[in-house]
Amino acid sequence: MLNIWRISWRNMTTHKKRFFFSLIAIIFGISFLTAMLIADRTTNDVFRYYEKMYVANADYWILSDEHTYSEAEISSVITSPEVTNSLLALDKQAFFELNENRTLQERSVRITGVSDQASSLLKLPVIEGSLDNKGFVIPKAVAELLDKKVGDTIAIEGLGTAKVSAIVEYTQLLASPDNWENANSTSFRIMAPLDMLREWTGMNNEISYMRFQTEGDGKELFQSVQQTLKDTSMYIQPVVADDLQSNDIEGLYAFFYLVAILSICISGFIVFNIIYTSVMERKKEFAVMKSLGYLQSSVSKLVLIEMTLLASVGTLIGVPFGVWLGDIFMEALLSVFKFDMVYTLQWELPVIISGLIGLLFPVIFALFPIYVAGKTPVLLAIKEASTNQSASYRFLIRNILGLGMLGFLFMDGPLSYIAILVASVLLFPCFVIGLKWVLKPVLEFLFYFPGKVAAKNLIQQLNRNANSAAILAIGIAIILLLGAAIESAPKTLGKEIRETYGGDVRITSEAPWTQGDIAKLQSYEFVTKVEPLAETKPITWKTTQGNSRQFSVFSVNRNGPSLFDAEKNVYSKLAHKPTVILGSRAFEEWGGNIGQTIEMNTPSGKQRYEVIDVVNTSHYSGYVAFMDNNHFQENFGWSSAFDILLTVDKQTEQLRTELYNDFGDHLAKVQTVEEEIESATSAVKGMNDLILFMLLLIILLASVGTANTLLMNTMERRVEIGTMRAIGFTKQQVRTMVLLEGLLIGLAGVFGGIIIGALLIYVTSKWTFMEGFMSFQLPLDNVILAMIAGVTLSLCAAWVSSRSVMRQNVASSLKEG
Repeated sequence: MLNIWRISWRNMTTHKKRFFFSLIAIIFGISFLTAMLIADRTTNDVFRYYEKMYVANADYWILSDEHTYSEAEISSVITSPEVTNSLLALDKQAFFELNENRTLQERSVRITGVSDQASSLLKLPVIEGSLDNKGFVIPKAVAELLDKKVGDTIAIEGLGTAKVSAIVEYTQLLASPDNWENANSTSFRIMAPLDMLREWTGMNNEISYMRFQTEGDGKELFQSVQQTLKDTSMYIQPVVADDLQSNDIEGLYAFFYLVAILSICISGFIVFNIIYTSVMERKKEFAVMKSLGYLQSSVSKLVLIEMTLLASVGTLIGVPFGVWLGDIFMEALLSVFKFDMVYTLQWELPVIISGLIGLLFPVIFALFPIYVAGKTPVLLAIKEASTNQSASYRFLIRNILGLGMLGFLFMDGPLSYIAILVASVLLFPCFVIGLKWVLKPVLEFLFYFPGKVAAKNLIQQLNRNANSAAILAIGIAIILLLGAAIESAPKTLGKEIRETYGGDVRITSEAPWTQGDIAKLQSYEFVTKVEPLAETKPITWKTTQGNSRQFSVFSVNRNGPSLFDAEKNVYSKLAHKPTVILGSRAFEEWGGNIGQTIEMNTPSGKQRYEVIDVVNTSHYSGYVAFMDNNHFQENFGWSSAFDILLTVDKQTEQLRTELYNDFGDHLAKVQTVEEEIESATSAVKGMNDLILFMLLLIILLASVGTANTLLMNTMERRVEIGTMRAIGFTKQQVRTMVLLEGLLIGLAGVFGGIIIGALLIYVTSKWTFMEGFMSFQLPLDNVILAMIAGVTLSLCAAWVSSRSVMRQNVASSLKEG
């Protein structure tokens, strides 16, 4: 048994360069797979970590549709024997007092006073200092921007001064801008002891909300408190870990798996190409083995062991390299987001999965060559059978199947993608032949006889060369599709936000807007319309599977701001009876159908509402619900508006300055529609850099296949090349010939990839599901990078192969003939 493993290892390493390139292909494929699996798991873990940090150990919280409420009103809850822990919090808008000259909006800060900074109902990951309930707790972004350290003092205009007790990592509760430009539209957030904030503001016994933990599930207490608060300004909600309103990252996971599958398929394709060629070369060897008594299973087993050894070595090297690559990718990915998030690399399960796949996928892709090796007839030991007829027959069948797959192009769905890719691979030899005839005159004119021979050699091993070019083309095509999606997304999002934002400026207050406030806003220059926007959050609800979720519910009416894209008659349906319509993401998460009812914990208690429609909206990426204004007030139990939408003739910084001068004591946020678009699209734009990076990696992986193909081509033509050298070809002419072969394969892959990519983008733009999201446009940056990288790396691969030719001994090559 040991002997057969030694024989397999010897056979595998006989052609050292071929073995090296095969190994590199497996290493790259496994490392990319490992990196993407790690990125998927780590990204999911990062957002789950911040969800849990925000929720902490709280089970329920009591909020109000007013700014604050008295602590005495919920004293019975605080003292209830079922409540094991509670946390009181008070929010107050104020302004930093700074030495440097900054506007009010830049200095705006929301101070959250809490009864216990070290409570288990808070999760504050401390970087420096301690949660001593004596001073401010500030996030790292604020500390860096204000240049503050633990022990330094921060002054709050009109209130007081306190020392910094602790600096903490990013957390949703204290999410703050990290530069002065972002500070124009978003307040800073810091934490202070509740007693100190109350003393400063004179808001004695007032709180904005209370979190508490219960013994057991606390359902009876929840129902009791819900009933008690039914006709008050307060309401109780379960605390639910659901951040889908702030994190729309499902597309990231699809991206991870697409790249992982693509890398494995390309790597497997390379392995198949190499092993099949190797088997074809060794047919006489297998025939001799069978004539000496070897069984079909014994020959197949020998090749299987060779592949197992190759897969094992590639996996052992590729997996650790993939872990390192995954770490780099995570740093790049999280840098796309505005906040300084921390992560712990989740590598254990991805390493196991990729290790198993690494051992299996080369064997799976080599099953057909392994079968062919075992079926080698003994007759080949005596006489080489002619394969021209069978090769022509296979070429015909290949083209017929490819043309047949084109019939699926007109299907409206994912099947059309598969049809395009399969048809492209099957028809690629024809594309290579066509490209050869187009470029042959150019090559002859520029390079004379080496150019002519290179064009001829491209067709000599047509299937092998076409497969190598197809690998490159498919990789480029899919990355171009992703690039087009990334490029289209900002335009699509921008259009959707403008159509459903409801106005030009949205201003958020920590207290409800009064009629006097509205009259003041209407008197502003350039302001043409002032519309209150009532939004209640967080509202918990149940999916059809019974899982708890939370989102916002907006009040709408026919004459109010346009918050979603739908037919006008939907407002009449909403007004008819207490019903809701859901944003597209909320509808998908809910899992029900139009006409069914959704269960919500409203400020008026548990209610069920019929879902009458699903709409597209930019608010919270569609993770929202909408209700008619009258039912929102009467049935839902919410009458206050903390937001106002302004329509203006002209957006100026003067407007923002006026707003903070007049309402700064309770103004939490001022955001224009343009700022909302920039915020929504910044992460998408940042993803394009990752797309370009992945494009380079995919082309690099495909170039390994090109190098191996050229190496096999030159090794098979040793006698031919030796003869050429003997009759006067120089080394440089031979090298030029090999480089031109690589150039032709690279050009076929690049041009084919652009054509296939354009076809994929066109089909996607016409797909009903993607209607309006993606327009037909080629991402020029990606196309240019693909052309440069594809040609350059193909030439590099050809240069590696040409070095073997340059060292070839003419006399020994002629003797082989």
